[in-house]
Amino acid sequence: MNGWTRHARILGICWRAAVAGEVEYRLNFASNVLLSTFWMVWAAVGASVYFRFTGSVAGWTHAEVLVVIGLFFTLNGLRQALLQPNLERMTDYVRRGTLDFLLTKPFDAQLLVSLRQIRVNNLLDPVLGLALATVGVVRFGRGVSLAALASFLLLLACAVLLMYALTVLLMALAVVLVAADELGRVSYAFVELSRFPVELYRNPVQAVLTVVPVAFLTTYPAAALLGRLDPHLLLLAPAVAAGAVVLATLAWRRSLRSYSGASA
Repeated sequence: MNGWTRHARILGICWRAAVAGEVEYRLNFASNVLLSTFWMVWAAVGASVYFRFTGSVAGWTHAEVLVVIGLFFTLNGLRQALLQPNLERMTDYVRRGTLDFLLTKPFDAQLLVSLRQIRVNNLLDPVLGLALATVGVVRFGRGVSLAALASFLLLLACAVLLMYALTVLLMALAVVLVAADELGRVSYAFVELSRFPVELYRNPVQAVLTVVPVAFLTTYPAAALLGRLDPHLLLLAPAVAAGAVVLATLAWRRSLRSYSGASA
């Protein structure tokens, strides 16, 4: 069994255990689905206010903005289901010595602490977000080519990697600071800024969101799906995502070198 297959198998065991611990609370899952649906519909309806007296804002029509909003809910759902539960536990890992225990496991520590937990209540949120994005594409009325779909999937994967890199970076910060209970808000703020196309923000905010790079989360994937993406970004996005993961990994490893254990 090669390394990646072994890692996937162990993470699968961790996820099954996490799911088993939450399936007993089915009412929580149902209520979360209803709440997520409400907020998504509210966001879609709220966006229509900007287009009451105009067909487009900053070059984006209402249908196109719906695609961006749908992708926002997709990525935020993935963040809440796969990344946030692990980030929330990181400070406790450091304080209580759980991190010491996890570091002794014959498994990549970064993957174990960043992907070990899963939140069942948010697993349907990405599906709801993609459904809204599909509504936006249908209302756009121009269809989606295979090239546009492939470009979209590539940029969506890059967006997920960027969110993962930010999570790992915040975990490294938690190891160093220890009392960093509010780091989850940084992750939320990063994704929240991608709720609308970056072109809707004024400069210099727009320029900052392009460099940070918030634009790679929803604006560029949506542009790819709608056939309005600059082709150069198909090369830039994977480079940015890979660079972010490498930098986050280096920060994680450096934080471990300065970590002396909970008993220190």
